[in-house]
Amino acid sequence: MPSGEITRQFIKTVPLTTNEVEYEALIAELKLARRLGSEVIEVKYDSQLVVNQVYGIFDTNEERMQRYVSKVQALLARFREWSIIHILREENVEADALANLGSSTEMKGFDSKTVVQLLHSVLDMDGYCKVNSTNLVWDWRNEFVKYLRHGKLPEHPKVSRELRTKVARYCLVDGKLYRRSYQGPMARCLGDSEEEYVMREVHEGICENNAGADLLVLKLVRAGYYWPRMEQDAKTFIQKCGKC
Repeated sequence: MPSGEITRQFIKTVPLTTNEVEYEALIAELKLARRLGSEVIEVKYDSQLVVNQVYGIFDTNEERMQRYVSKVQALLARFREWSIIHILREENVEADALANLGSSTEMKGFDSKTVVQLLHSVLDMDGYCKVNSTNLVWDWRNEFVKYLRHGKLPEHPKVSRELRTKVARYCLVDGKLYRRSYQGPMARCLGDSEEEYVMREVHEGICENNAGADLLVLKLVRAGYYWPRMEQDAKTFIQKCGKC
């Protein structure tokens, strides 16, 4: 981190191939570094394949891998300076241990600041309800995006003052709106078209345990999502679930 503080996180992903997991982790790391304000980054990676593909030394023939490489290169371009260095696995013991924790089914003793759960591949989310000025019609995120992107405030003085106060906790990353939390990573803000889909995906893993709305909200927060009516929407969603 720019302050010199060490941040440790491990990532749980949906089922993916080994190479896909390597790229998903790298992309998550680069996004985290940018959200923390890093301008210069040095990545130490024990996957020689990934390092050489990113630098263009190795060809990437498979279409899905080409998309991963393009995403990584686009993220790296946002840094003033960057480098990716290949290191031996034995020189990357702590990161390797966190990777093993991420692949474990048991994660007791770790809080949401340490655990990052990816419910979808970044490639699968590419065309799914991207947050931008063209599809934010009638969406609670509109006023934040308009202000952060264009400095546009509502005309009513009271509403304008309230927005100035609220917007301090929000930022735009790759065109998506995020909300800063007092603890843990920033949460991606969802709109109406995404909320039920994400609740359904998260709920599938806890439905058989007769889970309530509070647990669903906790899982959504830990997965890195936010919208203003999370509690109310979770209660409504649970009430509609026949199994619960």
